Amino acid sequence: MSSHDDKSSLGGVDVVPVTKSQAPGIDMGSIPETEDANTFLATHGTATYTEESNRKLLRRIDMYLMPMMCISYCIQYIDKSALAYAAVFGVKKDLNLKGQEYSLLTSLFYIGYLVAEYPQAWLSQRYHIGRFLGVIMFIWGGILMCSAATRNFADIAAVRFFQGVFESALTPAYIIVTGMWFTRREQPFRVAIWYSMNGLGNAIGALISYGMGLIDGKLDSWRYIFIIEGVMTIVWSVVVFMIFPSSPMRVRWLTDAQKAQAVERIRSNRTGIINREWKWEQVKEALDPRIDPTGHIIFWACVLNEVINGGVATYKGLIIKSIGWTDLQSALFGIAYGAAVTIEIASCGYCAMRFKDSRHWCMIAWLLPSAIGMILQIALPTSNKAGRTIGVLLMPSFVGSLALCMGIPSQNTAGFTKRSVVVGMAFIGYCVGNIIGPLAWVSGQTPAYISGYTTCLACMADQVALFLLLRVYYARQNKKRDQMVIDGLAPDPMALDGDEFEDLTDKQDLKFRYTL
Repeated sequence: MSSHDDKSSLGGVDVVPVTKSQAPGIDMGSIPETEDANTFLATHGTATYTEESNRKLLRRIDMYLMPMMCISYCIQYIDKSALAYAAVFGVKKDLNLKGQEYSLLTSLFYIGYLVAEYPQAWLSQRYHIGRFLGVIMFIWGGILMCSAATRNFADIAAVRFFQGVFESALTPAYIIVTGMWFTRREQPFRVAIWYSMNGLGNAIGALISYGMGLIDGKLDSWRYIFIIEGVMTIVWSVVVFMIFPSSPMRVRWLTDAQKAQAVERIRSNRTGIINREWKWEQVKEALDPRIDPTGHIIFWACVLNEVINGGVATYKGLIIKSIGWTDLQSALFGIAYGAAVTIEIASCGYCAMRFKDSRHWCMIAWLLPSAIGMILQIALPTSNKAGRTIGVLLMPSFVGSLALCMGIPSQNTAGFTKRSVVVGMAFIGYCVGNIIGPLAWVSGQTPAYISGYTTCLACMADQVALFLLLRVYYARQNKKRDQMVIDGLAPDPMALDGDEFEDLTDKQDLKFRYTL
């Protein structure tokens, strides 16, 4: 029997029927007691929580969790972008990179990212996530330092590939972690905050590269960039290993009562917290577009967005330099560029949280400044240095759309394994786009990099169509489920029956409503 035949359709809503006795989460199996939300609440008890106590707990979670996530993400971006900083100080010449070899180095990073995506997702689900990420960061810091010893294209290509393999663990894990700790209303802004550390990382990386550019030592200036950033990553990895929590049920900086409250406050998400069992039926549901097409829509949206990112991230230093700035001025300009990235991503997440049902509209709106910035690069004469510089500062706005798009699986996909698979699909799209993106940019064109800009503009137009399609799908599913409640075919979504943590998927759970 096909997967389509295995499901029922009530009122036009595709559902995979699950009875109470069959529901995932009832048989705990080998899952440790403290890792299951229902068991944890049964053994630790619940209480009535006030708005004030919830706000205090949220502040405490933000105070402990968000700085760790932000610092890690900032460091990851610095490390990932080290090659772009090195390009300003002559890495292409010193390693004798020819033709498209420099672009291929970015593609190789994301090929490594792509190869490791699902193995990393499986490992992060099976093991203590903080210790897992600490080990991963330690390894990639060491690999980054190896970049300083490279002598030719083959050397740097191998290093970039393995750097991508290990860096692939962080962002998907953080999407899952955000879903564990925050309500669906709170998640877009939190994702945007730690994702906006791309901008801070860009600014800090620019300062590091500027400082390294002033060194008159035995090594080439760009080699010091890799050494300093690698050491910084290794030091921070020890902190992550020691402190970063596995789940709200296993954390040192909350009392048992606060842990119970942290679990209770996200009950309404209906997306669960964590489940160590890998469930193949949820994998099939995520991958079969006849059951749920949203993972495929998100995949293509991420491909298109990262075609833009792959080119802009790789060539931003050379774009700034092409406007007429010197090497050191280009490095310092990275501070202003980083500030623009931070503001543009954080503002997108804030607006999505602040205004009801605005997520998809924000994803569309934040593509527009990027389009304007690229049009300015094409349309303005080379003599208009100020206008083209402003255009560069507008260009990274598209990353705000990506931050919200990649956060959708944690908010609109229930079932821990299914959510991990959809997050993986998003990041496979992320990798594919970044592999393709740099190849559209060709040096020596007039106007400069016009093929890259026109490719990016086409990708933005296609993303608008996909974001609209996603919103229409979610809105129709919510409307159909609401009608099923009226017709007596589905339970009231407001009723709390103790099934909120049973690891049901969003298709199995007719109380689930998609956020818009």
